[in-house]
Amino acid sequence: MLYVDGMNGLISHNETVQWLYSLVGSKFRLVVKTALKLLLVFVEYTESNAALLIKAVNSVDTKRGSKLWSNVMEILNEKDGVDTELLVFGMTLINKTLAGLPDQDSYYDMVDCLEDVSASQAGHLLLCPWHLK
Repeated sequence: MLYVDGMNGLISHNETVQWLYSLVGSKFRLVVKTALKLLLVFVEYTESNAALLIKAVNSVDTKRGSKLWSNVMEILNEKDGVDTELLVFGMTLINKTLAGLPDQDSYYDMVDCLEDVSASQAGHLLLCPWHLK
């Protein structure tokens, strides 16, 4: 069940979205999984939330001095004993965010950022896991 007032409050308070994204970099799997699920609900709630998530990702990763989407990419690039649900949630979050972007320019800007953090390589490793051995 979604609470509309709570979601509208979250939409208007980008610091909370930033906090959720920062939790994706946690060392605790349950925290990461819950944060990814909540971010998925946020992005799926309305298409304009994709831009808000990107704004939060930009803010968090810029403050950390790392490349955009680095928290999610760390999950996708893990090679040993990773939780498959985390992989699915991470890829789904990226895909839903890209699908919710309002124009083609912002879409390609985001794809370029993902290429900078080797998203295509991570996707290939997920599709062809025998390359890891």
